[in-house]
Amino acid sequence: MPSLWRLLAPIFGLMGARLAGAAFGFLSQLALARAFPPYQVGVAFLAISVTTFVSLLVTGGYHTIGLAYLARFQAWGRTRLTTAFLSASLRDMAVLWCLAGMLAGSLWFLPVDRGMAAAGFWGTLAAIPLSLIRLNNSMANAQRRFALSYVPDFVVRPALLLGLILILVAMGARQSALPLLIALPVIALAVAIGQGLLMGPDNVLRRWHFQGPDLRRKYRPRAIAMLAVTIVSGATADLVVLVAGFLLPPEEVAVLGVAIRIAALVGFFALASQQFVLRDLVAARSSGDPLVLNQLLLRTNLAGAGTMAVAVLAALLLGHLVLALFGETYEDAYLPMVIFLISQAVRVMGGLNAQLLALGGHQIRSAAICLAALGVLVVGSLVLTPIWGVLGIAVATLAAEIFWALRLAVLTQRLEGRRADLFFGWTRHHLLIPRR
Repeated sequence: MPSLWRLLAPIFGLMGARLAGAAFGFLSQLALARAFPPYQVGVAFLAISVTTFVSLLVTGGYHTIGLAYLARFQAWGRTRLTTAFLSASLRDMAVLWCLAGMLAGSLWFLPVDRGMAAAGFWGTLAAIPLSLIRLNNSMANAQRRFALSYVPDFVVRPALLLGLILILVAMGARQSALPLLIALPVIALAVAIGQGLLMGPDNVLRRWHFQGPDLRRKYRPRAIAMLAVTIVSGATADLVVLVAGFLLPPEEVAVLGVAIRIAALVGFFALASQQFVLRDLVAARSSGDPLVLNQLLLRTNLAGAGTMAVAVLAALLLGHLVLALFGETYEDAYLPMVIFLISQAVRVMGGLNAQLLALGGHQIRSAAICLAALGVLVVGSLVLTPIWGVLGIAVATLAAEIFWALRLAVLTQRLEGRRADLFFGWTRHHLLIPRR
């Protein structure tokens, strides 16, 4: 049992940390909506989404591929390869930091709403130290220092943000989100420094200078491909809020932000079971027994789909009551929230196709589909938002999710000879079990 616990403890720890972070995020959103005017709430939501989304962009995808590469190098005891990888990562990230900084500064000279410009500026500044946290997360994970790999980002940072919001509310500083915007980079920098100090000599910033070969050309294509996959699989909500910031006034961004954050929180719970079966998926795929694999996939997909079915039904019946907690303004988020929940249901029913492709080494092939899905989201939003407002972006999000799920299913079938979505798992499960 001790060995089994050592295997499962990091997974439970990660899920617990993400759950705590989700709870802090939801409470922050609720406190903002209850205490601040809708315009300021929209500005704050946009800044938070900019921080999350841009921090992914300026990692260049290196933090994602680092989970595999750094773990492999640490297992081999290849310190020189670890340093070479981190040096390549930091050099490319430094270029992206400069580009992001110039873009953030240019926002003040563009004909955009001043509040939205402030959200983009301070959110982008916060993204730079957050990208360092993400890379240190990968390094700590490779060394099995799991608490350092997820607690600073998933727990400490959102907890500090919630604490600041509560302090502002208690002080009566409810008319402007500017103190919150300025605090975003301060909090991210403080967490990055704290994590770096705890990492000690393994802090990635200590690997900046490397006299060996420059390996950026080797790692960059896979990092960019994985960046596209990461955005679609883990940052869609922030991307939707970011797109809304260009197309809607801040008050409507606030309404959209409430709707999609509630849906994303429910989706997190529905998708959680997939995290617990990844090791079993590897074992079942390697066993060559299709019945074992199909049963595993079916159980996992049915659990997620059942959760989403209950959530959609609950939203239809009780959605107005939930939104009333945020205030009268946010009751307009009812229909968009339902559509965002259906989008999450589509993603859940898509099952483990993305993971199956990753296990087969087809990440670059799936990245093209991710980019196409992003295109569907952006183009759909541009077309539908002038017609339907917040509802238009919700419909565009649903269209992008359906496109992504269907294209992944087709690609998985072609490359792996099978799929891992709910519908394929259900039919194959019954075909492979002998009838009595």
